[in-house]
Amino acid sequence: MLQLRFILQPCATAADVQRTVMLPSTSCLIIQGDLMKSRTWMLSTEGQVVMGPDDSFINGIAAVFASYYNFNLQYPDDGSCTLEFIQRCFLGINPEMGSKSKKKQLGGINPHVSRLVRKLVDFEWMLM
Repeated sequence: MLQLRFILQPCATAADVQRTVMLPSTSCLIIQGDLMKSRTWMLSTEGQVVMGPDDSFINGIAAVFASYYNFNLQYPDDGSCTLEFIQRCFLGINPEMGSKSKKKQLGGINPHVSRLVRKLVDFEWMLM
């Protein structure tokens, strides 16, 4: 699962978050508000809040992905499938060799991501 932290106080500042939550060293999306109805998000990296608050959840997901991709960081083990799926399916970044995941996969593509993409393509063909 992608690194997400849920903060119950929707009006917490970046300083409040850094004081009260132990932030991971990897990039992390901090969501303020409910799980089902988030109000704002912040991005932390290396234990510091570096971006936000912002209202658009889509921008938050883009910011997390961009932080890994632009700084050439490896995806964390618990979020590597999600980030690789975003990379390959939504952004169309499909290198023939290599992966940003720590686990080295045969052919460079995570088998779970490959299977999901293949099933989505098969489903799309069924609709036509």
